[in-house]
Amino acid sequence: MPLDAEEIPDWRARRREVILNAAAELFAGRDYASVQVEEVAKRAGVGKATLYRYFPSKEELYLESLERALGGLEHKLNAELAPQQVPASVRLSAMVSALVDTLSEQLQTLKLLGGDQSDLADRTRRILRRRSQRTATALQQVLADGMASGEFRKIDLEVVPLLIIGMVRGGIMQLGERPREALERSVIDILMSGITNLPPFI
Repeated sequence: MPLDAEEIPDWRARRREVILNAAAELFAGRDYASVQVEEVAKRAGVGKATLYRYFPSKEELYLESLERALGGLEHKLNAELAPQQVPASVRLSAMVSALVDTLSEQLQTLKLLGGDQSDLADRTRRILRRRSQRTATALQQVLADGMASGEFRKIDLEVVPLLIIGMVRGGIMQLGERPREALERSVIDILMSGITNLPPFI
């Protein structure tokens, strides 16, 4: 379990961040099995032994980099909850963009889950389920704001956030390496056409 930031000396926290950045870049572009710890250490500018002092295994490094990426997504989504003066449709569009960006970078992670019954895949699923619940809560709040202001018609606040997440994840899996902008535009267009009377997103 990672230490809280205040419990880690500054230089150790910085080095840990550099290692996680290197791991995130490699895991985002390739499948888990093809990424070697030596590669991560070299990209981070540290020795393999040093890397293992921070992360005892490649699995722990992988899972922590996933947690970090999804934590960043939560931060972006929660930032969109604050500006109440901004129309809910604008905030919701920004949320969908953040969701597409982050999950597109995790394409190899999503592929890992397909039929894989390993302990790693199971732990990955648990992380995604837990983080998805928080994502759904943020989406739910903005949808509720839009309903309260009359911008959105009445919708099911339990179901629609989950449909948004599923639509993005499914689209990423089907589109593969194709440009994420097309997926983003399509999801926002379908979503806004379904819950508002606004013109489609272009």
